[in-house]
Amino acid sequence: MASYTFKPVIVSHNPGDNEAATVILKRWYDKAELAHAIEYLPPGLTIHSWATVLNKLKDVLGTGKVVVGKELHIEYMDPFSMNADEREKRGSACAVRPTTVEEIQKIVAIANEYKIPLWTVSRGKNLGYGGPQARVKGSIIVDLQNMNKILDVNDKFSYYTVEPGVSFFELFQEIQAQKKHIWCSAPALGWGSVVGNALDRGWGYTTHGDHSNQICGIEVVLPDGTLVRTGMGALDNSVCGPLFRGGYGPTYDSMFSQSNFGIVTKMSIWACPAPEGFTRVVLSVPEERDLAPMVDTLRELLLREKIQNHPVIGNVLREINKRGLRKDFWNEDTSIPYHRIKEIQKELGLGFWDATFALYGPKEVMDYNLKQIQEAFKPIKGHSLTAAAHYPKPGQKYLNALDVPYDLQTGNPGLRPIKSIEYRGLDGGHISFSPVLPSDGKAALDFYYTAQKLCQKHGYDFVAGLHMHLRHMTHINMIHFDRNSQKDKDTANALFVDLVHAARQAGYGEYRAHIEHMDLVAEQYDYGGGALMRLNERIKDTLDPNGILSPGKQGIWPKHYRNKGKSQL
Repeated sequence: MASYTFKPVIVSHNPGDNEAATVILKRWYDKAELAHAIEYLPPGLTIHSWATVLNKLKDVLGTGKVVVGKELHIEYMDPFSMNADEREKRGSACAVRPTTVEEIQKIVAIANEYKIPLWTVSRGKNLGYGGPQARVKGSIIVDLQNMNKILDVNDKFSYYTVEPGVSFFELFQEIQAQKKHIWCSAPALGWGSVVGNALDRGWGYTTHGDHSNQICGIEVVLPDGTLVRTGMGALDNSVCGPLFRGGYGPTYDSMFSQSNFGIVTKMSIWACPAPEGFTRVVLSVPEERDLAPMVDTLRELLLREKIQNHPVIGNVLREINKRGLRKDFWNEDTSIPYHRIKEIQKELGLGFWDATFALYGPKEVMDYNLKQIQEAFKPIKGHSLTAAAHYPKPGQKYLNALDVPYDLQTGNPGLRPIKSIEYRGLDGGHISFSPVLPSDGKAALDFYYTAQKLCQKHGYDFVAGLHMHLRHMTHINMIHFDRNSQKDKDTANALFVDLVHAARQAGYGEYRAHIEHMDLVAEQYDYGGGALMRLNERIKDTLDPNGILSPGKQGIWPKHYRNKGKSQL
């Protein structure tokens, strides 16, 4: 069995990122390396039939692109798993790393022949939601990281076309190399896939940060190996594929978001043009109850286009999370009490709630919008609002993101937030509770109180990351745990389940979930006795009769899995 050598992180162009990420990843890998690498058989295969499949995969891809043994165990684990028996529950048979569409089609053909479950990841960096781990034990991980071509960066129409292995760092650096007047849009951690993030409805922080709604045309391999291009891309030699979403007839782009109906191999995404200026704005309000007027005011400013990107609201505990270990502020097993939160707020000079957002455009436009924003928040007693503007260098018409101090709102990707996992211990992990609420102040405050009480019940803190959009908000609570404490992980899991049921009682559902909770979250969408899931299952059974593609993704199971107990999967 081949040995595995740890590789330091070298992806970021921002000082300190690579070093911080390397320390954390080395911690994960050192722990994983202590465990014996076990190879699991795909469901229904014998050792001999599996050996035949492995040889066929190596014939298609080459030996170096078929991953088994220690490397499989370390590279394709979920670092934030909450199960003591995770490997026995979800250990993979192997991973494959194709580089072309044709190789994917051949992998799909082999999987259909032997009825082997595949689990597709673009780069496997979906931390907090399962990482590269499959739902079904014995799956083959189809890792698309080697499909990493940046096919087009177009600043005339402001879009880029990429393969699924392209990271936000690679895209940003290519935009800089080509000197294009276009801004990337990156999530909190820039090492993930541009395509994978958009398909899973992730976001960035620029004016085009709602990535799934910027998709304009995809190329996808269906479960039978058919290659399809959606929208205008369905024309041979199409000129307008990345320009018009509609095409002719039904539109299928969103059908492949958070689904298991195909393997996306190419995507065009709209992006924001490089602006004439950028202003970072930070708003603070002093009291817990001020969340309600803060949200209502932000909504009005968003709807009237005074704010162009989506504000992110954090609380005092989120700021602690950025600054160090929880025990440095509260070294008890209980949740941090209100009186201590107020003390920390005073010690650090914070608001109880802080919102960060940005303005974009010429100085005159930004100045006007800033005045409107300042006026709008005057009714909130004790608030503060600071703004820092940046403009192009002399002789330049548009602002380069690298000429602004590091800020995700300029699309400059980084890795700094990875240290937040150390909140409850140096070897920490997290899952995200991500319900969708209306962008309404009373709704936001009421559910905050509900979620906070549940956090207190379990001895956890409500670490807020509330993402405001025009009509909705994602009321995210980061649930951190110590990876070395099974009790801590069990408590985090119990808290998540309670939060899901509390949200459902209030009429809310989650937009995203860890693989451990995909079925639970899917079950909350219960209108018509689960009519939506039945539709998903009908589509799944039609396109994928052998049920090979990502079984269980978002709770969508092929027919031959549906009658099995969840503990068997």
